[in-house]
Amino acid sequence: MRNAILSILVLSLVLFISSCGEPSQEDNSIVYEETKEQLHEHFFDNLSAFCGSTFSGRATYPDDSSQPLVDTELVNYISHCDDQMIRIELFRDTDYWHGAWVLEKREQGLHLFHDHLGEVRTKDDLGEGDYHGYGGYADERGTGLHQHFPADEVTAEMIPAAATNVWMMQLDPENDRFIYHLERHGEKRFRAEVYLQEEPPAEIE
Repeated sequence: MRNAILSILVLSLVLFISSCGEPSQEDNSIVYEETKEQLHEHFFDNLSAFCGSTFSGRATYPDDSSQPLVDTELVNYISHCDDQMIRIELFRDTDYWHGAWVLEKREQGLHLFHDHLGEVRTKDDLGEGDYHGYGGYADERGTGLHQHFPADEVTAEMIPAAATNVWMMQLDPENDRFIYHLERHGEKRFRAEVYLQEEPPAEIE
């Protein structure tokens, strides 16, 4: 009888430990969402650490020199950072590109916004096919150094051809490098690598 009782206690203990080691699906979902938000926050903080810095480099894809951002010097200046927003100004061959990449913490999550107005242009200055405000929310694939931003509904309505766009931003601290990458329909469309500069170009000073 004693052996039977001992066997039952051991079996109960094993079942209890096993059940503790396997969280419910609902618990996994909660941890997953918190982890995704933390990674978004981590990426935002890592990028904010470069506020005021300038990166310079070139497009690595495509190699079509007829494209305006190919075969030219690209400069990214992280001009403003606060608790909710990071703004990265765009320059091309020392000329301001009248635009910026803007990362914002919104109620729905971390959002990438393409601002093609700049400091002096207005929406009245936009021509046909000159879009402003497209972008998307970071998804669950990212890390503290790398985030993906699939096109949102606003972008799909504004630019139907860009509905499958996925923008990617990556920080490479070991090489003082920042990478911007765009895919459409799962295929590469644009990629640029820019490197941290010790001093900003004269047009930014």
